[in-house]
Amino acid sequence: MLVYPHPLDYVAGIKYTLTDYKVNRTYTPTPDTFHVEEIVDFEKLGYNTEKGEYAVIRLEKKNLETLKALIILARALDIPVENLYILGLKDKHAYTVSYVFIRKTLLDYSKLPVVKSNLKAEFTGYVRVKPSIKHHIGNKFTIIVDNVEEIHVEGFKNIVKQVEVFGLPSYYGYQRFGFHRCNSHLLGKYFLLQREDLFADELLARLHLYEDLAVVIKRLLRNYKGLHYESIYLKNTSMGYYSERYYSLLQNAYLSYLFNLLLNTIIEKFGWNSLDQEYPSPGCLNNAIKLYNDIFEREFVKLAELKPTRCYYRRGLFRPLNNNIEFSNSVLRYEFLLERGMYATIVLREIFKDNLVLN
Repeated sequence: MLVYPHPLDYVAGIKYTLTDYKVNRTYTPTPDTFHVEEIVDFEKLGYNTEKGEYAVIRLEKKNLETLKALIILARALDIPVENLYILGLKDKHAYTVSYVFIRKTLLDYSKLPVVKSNLKAEFTGYVRVKPSIKHHIGNKFTIIVDNVEEIHVEGFKNIVKQVEVFGLPSYYGYQRFGFHRCNSHLLGKYFLLQREDLFADELLARLHLYEDLAVVIKRLLRNYKGLHYESIYLKNTSMGYYSERYYSLLQNAYLSYLFNLLLNTIIEKFGWNSLDQEYPSPGCLNNAIKLYNDIFEREFVKLAELKPTRCYYRRGLFRPLNNNIEFSNSVLRYEFLLERGMYATIVLREIFKDNLVLN
């Protein structure tokens, strides 16, 4: 078991791995090497090709954040983005297939399909009921690694086999906190604490690992042109101006960070096998007090300050399902399924350790 094998572990609250081994091959997720397909329970949604209350749009995208993809789609369809329903965010640096749901009465079918350089949206049918998170089964991932030697394949298979048997901590992955500025949880914390001074400093001034050099220079020069959230803040000079969706993302990022810290504590105090049960979020006040007490002290957070946050339970251990590894002509393909809410980057981290390079 290794501790903090990846540079982003320190800022995301991720600490332990299952194995000491890694594949000695650099891997970078890109649309060519990292594919994600959303798995939806269309049967329970009452899918039909001819009738239903909500239209189903199949959305393909690459090198594009989900929220930006929704804005592009909403503009193309001339529908407020708030009327587009999704079941989850998908990775930016990947080729992804997911679904968008729209009330059929709002949709002008003549505007479909929508085809852009990094986005394609097409109508596929209808569903009878309003989609919700319970209809999201999970995601299918395909990892493609080229220039692989046979010795790497055996090491790859060995790690995957151990993960199948023992599972991995259900850490929230790096993208939950932002790859380039791994600080959405910090913004969420300062918002919950109502510390406008710290919020502004973190948003406008702090530099973070993997930030683009051009953006770093902009921050140093206090030039925020082209930086979306920074520009909104400066224009309105209040953290209360942002949309409810944005603050929800920040708040959930901080809760995710605290949960990652909790999993580290469980491993240290009770061992790996103790992860295999349900654990509460910090918002589950009474049940969270003992589990999170030391963490709250280290974070200088009081339980009352987390009272407005939602209570949910999450299993501390997960296993990739339907694992399939194929190797041909120096190219390795690894396919697996993850249940809703689990992160492929945690699987990739276990396999590649610090050889996982994130854009």
